[in-house]
Amino acid sequence: TAYSRYCSHCHGRHHDGMGTVGQSFAPLPRDLRGRKVQAMTDGALFKEISYGIPGGRQPPLATTVESNDRWTIVAYVKSLGVRK
Repeated sequence: TAYSRYCSHCHGRHHDGMGTVGQSFAPLPRDLRGRKVQAMTDGALFKEISYGIPGGRQPPLATTVESNDRWTIVAYVKSLGVRK
């Protein structure tokens, strides 16, 4: 999946920021099932994935990940829901 290919290395297979690369970061990458991410609009998530987060660790992926794959990632992340 697009998430596995582009996101899981940092955000992890449990979407908690504990991927093989992400767990070495301080602070950890965002928990994609956290309230903050899940409250974002689809457009806001797409923008962060595409252009990165200023001052953050999310790299801009607009030039390396096709637009359709970025929208697929957004839909996947939103489908996860808030961690209980």
